[in-house]
Amino acid sequence: MESIAERISAIRTNIPNGVKLVCVSKFQPKEAIEEAYQAGERDFGESRVQELKQKVASLPNDIRWHFIGHLQTNKVRDLIRLHPYLIHSVDSLRLLHTIEEEASKERIVQDILLEVHVATESTKTGFSPKDLAAVIKEEGMRLSHVRICGVMAMATNTDDEAEIRRCFENTATIARQIITYLPAGSTTKPEISMGMSEDYLLAIECGSTMVRIGSSIFGERRKKKAFFFDMDGVLFDSMPTHAEAWGEVMRAHGWPFTALDVYINEGRTGKSVIHETVVKYAHREPTDEETQEIYNQKKAAFARLGGAKPMKDVDKVLKLLHERGDAIWVVTGSGQKSLLDQLNASFPGIFTRERMVTAFDVTHGKPDPEPYLKAWEGTGLKKEQCYVVENAPLGVRAGKGAGLYTIAVNTGILPDEMLREEGADQIFHNMEELYNWLLTN
Repeated sequence: MESIAERISAIRTNIPNGVKLVCVSKFQPKEAIEEAYQAGERDFGESRVQELKQKVASLPNDIRWHFIGHLQTNKVRDLIRLHPYLIHSVDSLRLLHTIEEEASKERIVQDILLEVHVATESTKTGFSPKDLAAVIKEEGMRLSHVRICGVMAMATNTDDEAEIRRCFENTATIARQIITYLPAGSTTKPEISMGMSEDYLLAIECGSTMVRIGSSIFGERRKKKAFFFDMDGVLFDSMPTHAEAWGEVMRAHGWPFTALDVYINEGRTGKSVIHETVVKYAHREPTDEETQEIYNQKKAAFARLGGAKPMKDVDKVLKLLHERGDAIWVVTGSGQKSLLDQLNASFPGIFTRERMVTAFDVTHGKPDPEPYLKAWEGTGLKKEQCYVVENAPLGVRAGKGAGLYTIAVNTGILPDEMLREEGADQIFHNMEELYNWLLTN
């Protein structure tokens, strides 16, 4: 297989002088970027502010970082503090004004490109061609901390070369037209950022001065992965309420039951928790009717005490995995029939019934590995592509028993050592730590 350096060398033979190569390094590990750096590259493109922050801190400081992804206004401050070389994707007046404001605070002049919408898809962002000249005329002279250097565009996602050519030629025409509206001294030749791995040769032919190439340098994107999330204590910050509800119901029956008992037994089905408690304290087997009655009492207490809310920052984790195209599963000992409704209300568009393993789907619940083995079989992926995300010792035991890489996010009251003893491959203490780890894994 060709190395990254060999791929860069081959691409360089097709890029004429005056056209800049931006190596699209988003979602690429540090080692891959270092290899491209050693091959002489200095321009790299990222699309997520948090990922860029991680890479700026750990890679050579002479790298010229290009921000090429969609930029939300609430992320501008963090991005500007990183002093990116060029922001390619300024697609609205609001974003332009926010960059001006934050660059002023940093006392810098931030170079940007205005994104122009030339594709047929309405989902792509950018200024319309007819609005772009007016924007530059009206805003250009007012900007003291932003320098408009040219335009960026994405072609229609199609195999029709004529349509792609139309997008590129329109962008180049627009760039030539706006040069007369740019403030004096801005640039003598506008930058035209267009062209990616599949179409950069056509983009150069049409006038591109900057091509953004990723997969042709670093290889195809990372293999798809699957992540199996436990629910309570992972997706939902529900364990304190569960502990209070279980304690209230068990003590009403005369059985001592502490928060520690709840956390130690976390992951089991409600039926198995009730069975073990009755056997331990009443020295007998509970009847099916008794088990159901106690479980109903616990559910009612849980709802009365406030139920559950999403775990802090878990939405960021799920969004990142969803954008990557990874499979996201929930694997829980819960038997709530309204479970999917609850997940959809909190995390719309993330979970489906086909990617859920609940108490209804298995014979043996956690700590038996059956729930995670069932999820793994449903993915069709190799085990090394699958990851368990748990918070409880018994859940970690189930994940490791299934032969899967198991991440523990310790959001409860138990010491890390209990998770480590069950074989956790990674231990984090909140979802922000997990998110930062995922950015480079």
